Amino acid sequence: MALLSLVLALTPLAVLGASPARRGASRLALMGVSLAVAVASARTASPFLDHAHDFAWLVVALLMFDLALPRDSRTLVRYGALGAFASAALLGAALAEQGLLPAPTFGVVVVGGILGTGALHQIVLVGRGHVVEGALSGVALVSLAVGLAYSWFGPFGGLLATAVEFAVASLLWLGHLAWIDPRWRSLRRVGVPAVVACAVCFVATVALVPDAPLQGWQLGTLAIGSGVLWWVTFSLARRLSSRAVWSTAGRLADGAQAARHNLVGGAILEDLASAVLVPLTSTLGDVNGLPELYTLEPPLRIRLDVGDRANIKSADAPAAITRVLFSDEHHGILDLASLRARVVREPSVREAVDTMERRAIGGVLPCVHLDHIEGLLFLPLLGRSEALSRGELEQLGRLGDSLGGALASALARRRADTHIHQLSASRRHAEDRIATLEGELEQLRGQCDVLGRGLAENQTLHVAYSQSMRRVQTRAIELASVTDPVLLVAPAGSPVLPVSRFIHDRGPRWEAPFIVADCSAAPPDQVISLLFGSENERRTGWFQSAIGGTLLLRDLPALSKPAQTRLAAALNARAGADDGPRPLQPRIIATSRAPLSELRRRGALDPDLAGCFYQPGLTIPPLRDRREDVPSLALLAIDRACRLLAREPIGIEQQAMEALVDHDWPGDVAELELMIELAVAEASTKAIALRNLPSLAWPAADEGEALSGTYLEVERRLLERALLRSGGNKSEAARMLGLKRTTFLDKLRRHGLEQRAVG
Repeated sequence: MALLSLVLALTPLAVLGASPARRGASRLALMGVSLAVAVASARTASPFLDHAHDFAWLVVALLMFDLALPRDSRTLVRYGALGAFASAALLGAALAEQGLLPAPTFGVVVVGGILGTGALHQIVLVGRGHVVEGALSGVALVSLAVGLAYSWFGPFGGLLATAVEFAVASLLWLGHLAWIDPRWRSLRRVGVPAVVACAVCFVATVALVPDAPLQGWQLGTLAIGSGVLWWVTFSLARRLSSRAVWSTAGRLADGAQAARHNLVGGAILEDLASAVLVPLTSTLGDVNGLPELYTLEPPLRIRLDVGDRANIKSADAPAAITRVLFSDEHHGILDLASLRARVVREPSVREAVDTMERRAIGGVLPCVHLDHIEGLLFLPLLGRSEALSRGELEQLGRLGDSLGGALASALARRRADTHIHQLSASRRHAEDRIATLEGELEQLRGQCDVLGRGLAENQTLHVAYSQSMRRVQTRAIELASVTDPVLLVAPAGSPVLPVSRFIHDRGPRWEAPFIVADCSAAPPDQVISLLFGSENERRTGWFQSAIGGTLLLRDLPALSKPAQTRLAAALNARAGADDGPRPLQPRIIATSRAPLSELRRRGALDPDLAGCFYQPGLTIPPLRDRREDVPSLALLAIDRACRLLAREPIGIEQQAMEALVDHDWPGDVAELELMIELAVAEASTKAIALRNLPSLAWPAADEGEALSGTYLEVERRLLERALLRSGGNKSEAARMLGLKRTTFLDKLRRHGLEQRAVG
C-alpha cells in the first residue's frame, strides 16, 4: 500500500510536469499527494496517523470542491465556501471528541462534502450547456463517495478496507484528471489503467487477505465492478455528448488533433481542405453550420459539398474579422466569447462580433506560416457560450501552425499553376496575334507594292498633253462627288492608281482612308476573309479598313463569284439602313480590262454587283493612243530610275526618244517605266542611247535570233519580254506565257529576275 500510495503521489508530476501550465493542475497534484497520504495512513494503530488520514481526506474534499466551483467565481465567495466547509468538518471532529456528536461525524462531513461536490459539478456543467455529461459525472462522483463511506463505516477492516479506499481514491483522482486535462480524455488512457488498478487490488486482496469478512469472488466483483462502472459511466457520457449540439467538451480538441494528423505535405489545395474540414465536420456535427476555410492570396472560400468534396470559389474573408485579426500582433485565435468581453473596452470589435454571430462562427483560427497568415479557418458556433479552454486553444494552435505550412505549399503550387496557365494563354494569344499580324503584314506588303508604284504613277495623271487624257481629267473631277461605285476600264499597266487617288482627293472623303486591294493577287480560298475579315483569325478586311473612305479594287473580275455576291450584298445593305446611324460604308472604285457590258455578256461579273456601278464609268486610253504624253512620261521615269539606282541625273538621246514614241506599248505606262529603269541601269554615259533600250519588238523580227543560244538563255529572254510587255505585272506575264503564277515566280527566282517584277 505504501508503494502504491507513492505512485499515486508522483503521478501528477509525471503527467502534468513539474511546472503546471493549466488551471487546476497544481490542485490536482496536491490532491494526488493527499490521497496517497490518506491511503498510506489508513487503518493504523497510531492516533497521529489516524488524524493524518482524516485530514488528508478533508484536503481531498476541499480540492474537489475548489475544482468544481465555476472559474469566474469571486475570490471571497470561493474561499468563503471552502473555509465554511473546512470549519464544519473540524468543528464536527472537535465536538465528536467531546462526546457532543457521534464519533463518525467527521467522516460523514467529508463524505457529504464529496457528495455535495458531485452535485456542484453537475450544476456547473449543466450551466455551461453540458447537461448529460454533467449529470453522469455527478452520478459517478456520488457512487464513488458511497463506496468510500462503505469502506469507512462498513464491515470492511484491515487491508481490505485500505484496498477499497485506494481504488476509490484512484478513480476519484483519474476522473478529475480526465476532466481537467484534455490529453487524458481518451478512455484508453484513463479507463484501462483504472481497470488494471482494480484488478491488481483484487489479486492482492485475494492473495494476502484470505480471512476477509467477504469471500474472494465477492471482493473481485467489487473491485472490478467499480472500474467497469467508472468505464461505462464516462463512455456513455462521451458517446451521448458527442452527438449533442450543446456539448463541445473535448470534441473540438479531438477534431483539431484528427485534422492535424490528416495533413500531408505537398498536397493540392482540394485534398488539403478535405483533410481538415472532414474530421472537424464529423466531430462537431453540422447542425449549426459547417467549418469553412478561407485563403488570402489568392482570396478563396473552401467548404465541403455533398460527398465531402471540397468546393472552392473565389471569395474574400469578412472584412470585419480580418481587421480585428490583423490588429492583434500575436495573430491569436479569435474566440467569440472573448470578443464579447472586449466590446466594452474596444468598440471597434463590435462589427466583428456581429458578423460572427450572424454567420454562427464560434472561433476563427489563423493559419500562420513564418509570421504570415496564409488562411483563416472558421469554426461553427455550436451554441456554446463559454470561452475556449486551454486544451482546445493548444490543439487549435498546433493545427493552425501545421495548416499554415501546408497552405503555404499548396497555395504556392496553385499560384504557380495559375501563372503557368496565364502564361500559356498569353502565349496562345500572342501566337494568334502574330499570325494575324503576319497576315496583315502580307496584305500591307501587297498594298505597299502597289502604293510604291503609285507614288511615281501619281505624277502621270498630270501629264495630259493629249486630248484623251484631258478628257480623263475632266471626267475624274465629275466622278469625285459621286458616292456610287465607279468602274475604271483600263489596259494592263495603265495609271489606274493615280486616277483613283485623283477622284478620292477631290471628293468629300479626301481625309478618310484610301485602301488599295489587288484582287488578282489574293488566293481564291482566302479572298473573302481578306475582303471582309475573319473573326477566327482576328483579321480586319479591306472593306472594314476603308469604312468612311475609298476602297480601290484592282482587277475586279478576278474576284470569285462568292466574293462578288458577298460584296454586292454589303453594298446593297445601306439602302435599307433606317434603324439608326451606321458607319459610312466605303466608296468602291474598281478596275477592269474589259467594259461593264462585256463583263455582263461573258458572265464574269455578278449581276447584282454589276447593277451597283455608276454609269457611265471612266475609260483610260492606252499609251499608244496618246503618244504626245510619251516624252514627258519617259523623262519622269528617268528621274525616278536615277534616284532608285543612286545615279546622277542623265538624259536621253533623240533617237532613243523617237524609238520610245514609235513603240506600241502593250504594257502601257508600267512597261515604259520598267524599260526606262533597265536602260538607266545599262547606260554607261550621261544619256540613254538606243542600244541601251531593250528590244521593243514582240515577237522578235528575227525568229532565229530569238531562238539562238542555250535553253536557259532563250527562257530568260522570254521571261524578260513577258515582263516588259505586261509592264512588270507578274500575274499578267504568267497568263501571257500560259504558266501558273507559282511556276512563273519560281522561274524568275532561278534567273534572278524577281527584282524586275513589280506586281
